[in-house]
Amino acid sequence: MERGFRLGSILGFEIRIDHSWFVIFFLILWSLSVGVFPNDVPGRARWVYLAMGTVGTLLFFASLLAHEISHSVVARAKGVEVEGITLFIFGGMARTRKEAETPGDEFLIAGVGPLMSFFLAAVFLGAGWLAGQIPGVPEVRVVATYLGWVNLLLAVFNLLPGFPLDGGRIFRALVWKKTGSRTRATRWATGGGKILGYALMLLGFLQIFAGAMLGGLWLVFIGWFLRSAAETSLQQDLLVDALRGVKVRDLMSPDPQVVPPDLPVQDLVDHHLLRRRFQAFPVVHGERLVGLVTLDEVKALPREAWGTRRVFQIMRPADDLVVDPELALTAVLERMRDHGAKRLLVVSGGRLEGIVSSSDIARWFQRNQDLEGQL
Repeated sequence: MERGFRLGSILGFEIRIDHSWFVIFFLILWSLSVGVFPNDVPGRARWVYLAMGTVGTLLFFASLLAHEISHSVVARAKGVEVEGITLFIFGGMARTRKEAETPGDEFLIAGVGPLMSFFLAAVFLGAGWLAGQIPGVPEVRVVATYLGWVNLLLAVFNLLPGFPLDGGRIFRALVWKKTGSRTRATRWATGGGKILGYALMLLGFLQIFAGAMLGGLWLVFIGWFLRSAAETSLQQDLLVDALRGVKVRDLMSPDPQVVPPDLPVQDLVDHHLLRRRFQAFPVVHGERLVGLVTLDEVKALPREAWGTRRVFQIMRPADDLVVDPELALTAVLERMRDHGAKRLLVVSGGRLEGIVSSSDIARWFQRNQDLEGQL
């Protein structure tokens, strides 16, 4: 399920706002209106600084959005499906369904973002210079110049060689091209991301001890986010690499125990959920698969209704939960994500053959990682 809310669509890309975005929005607005612009243009009314802060903040996030749209446009041109763009507390993120297929595509997709930020920096700095030639409008000059320098800083910061920053992705593309190994390149790039994250956290703590509490805390949060994002990216890449070539049949639990659709929920609890190790049961009417009922559906039902409600009233229909046993597990993960499902039903020739779950995949991956050094 998507977090936040939908803002609209640009060039076919859905734009979403995460709830955490409001924190940084109002923090930047307050900082510009109270701390930055009053020092640059003294003697103005409060509403003037608030107006400058509002324009500056909105254009700052518009710049972030343009940065992400540039990534998305190139990604789409290279055959990488982009689900949309999300603005959140640490900036913006293009949501893609898969990674680039070649190091060249990765290089172009990653590199266009900083180029857009450099372009915007030149535009805003140029606008600030032009505004400075017109007497009586220092507010325009100050806001435009601020945005120019911020975009320049954004471009330079994003070029640092730590994944998942653009510079880390560019570095991964270069190592991938040199070594021919995407996994090795990801390890190196995410290693750089973790080092950069720890460095920012250390710098933040030093600032806190020096008295710059707000700036220090912000650096600590950014460093923590980069370190966590780098580790998550590495695990995702290792998972996809490990699952490459593995089919649903290889991991599924075969011949699952089934329940009828008219079974009372209380009987499902007493005779199935409490007496067996399974948390999910396919629902079969005669020989026809009709749905899947899990512990989650039972927990969502008030306890007093267990005796009156039946399985077919709480189950999930099977339509979106069916996969072929020969389907690649990478595609299974996408299907689970798309439908918010932890388990899928494996059907071949109209016959239920098994269940594959996210926990099955996680356990297999963990065993694969544990044995990697022994193979």
